[in-house]
Amino acid sequence: MEGIFVALAIPFKNGRLDVESLVRHVESLTKAGVDGFYPFGTTSQGPYLTIDERREVLEVIMSHTNKQLIVHVFSFDWGDVVETVRLAERFGAVAISSIPPIYYKPDYETLRRYYSKLSELTKLPIFIYNIPQNTGFNVTPDLVARLISDGVRIVGVKDSTGDITQIMGHVRLGITVLNGADSTILPALMVGAKGCISAMANVLPEVMREMFDDFKAGKLQSAVERQDLIARVRELIRDYPGVDAYYKLVHLLRYDFGTVKEPYLRSLSDEEVQKLRDGLVRLGLKPRL
Repeated sequence: MEGIFVALAIPFKNGRLDVESLVRHVESLTKAGVDGFYPFGTTSQGPYLTIDERREVLEVIMSHTNKQLIVHVFSFDWGDVVETVRLAERFGAVAISSIPPIYYKPDYETLRRYYSKLSELTKLPIFIYNIPQNTGFNVTPDLVARLISDGVRIVGVKDSTGDITQIMGHVRLGITVLNGADSTILPALMVGAKGCISAMANVLPEVMREMFDDFKAGKLQSAVERQDLIARVRELIRDYPGVDAYYKLVHLLRYDFGTVKEPYLRSLSDEEVQKLRDGLVRLGLKPRL
């Protein structure tokens, strides 16, 4: 598994899944050349999606693309985790992924038991999703090495820390590392990551594709320029809560798009959207009117 995986934005409208927008989005991203989709993580509002919503999203994805699928399966209810794993198998996922248990800070034994139970559910490869800025717990390379040594079937890590030293530590374990921090995709590739699972790929998939291809072709200056644009667009939304800023960027730079599932998350105000629009113009981009 390598390349550009989209941490898929899943739009809602009036409290319901916006299927029309999702179909358009999946088809557009596929045409743009992404290598795969990663639903139900942070950008997807994954913890807040019901099983019925997850099933419907997977039906849309697999009806409108032939790209690879890595399914994030975490839920606060273990029964929903089990059902999401079954859905991943049914819809042909190449792997599953999960953050560690959250709210109650886990110790090592909790991690070992959790990922061991996941391993017992399926033969699909398992990626740890490490995003300590959201979970409050950093799954370090030392912890991953210990899990593997104890027989837990971990094949890779999606690491969203943006810490290149930590990325290198994961790479040294000989597992598949997919970078999850948009501002450090190229540096991660340069130290051995196989690709990325990117929220910004919802917004700038063509730029992502070009950056990855330039890197593989040894065109580093061109790749650096594209990484710089990705990082500058990412900087525009740094201070906004939740993930709706990504959804608004899709709306501004691509096509009509839904919003987040309120009230767990909030939509940006008109003033905030205008500020985003102004920032995009300053970067030389051309947002929709």
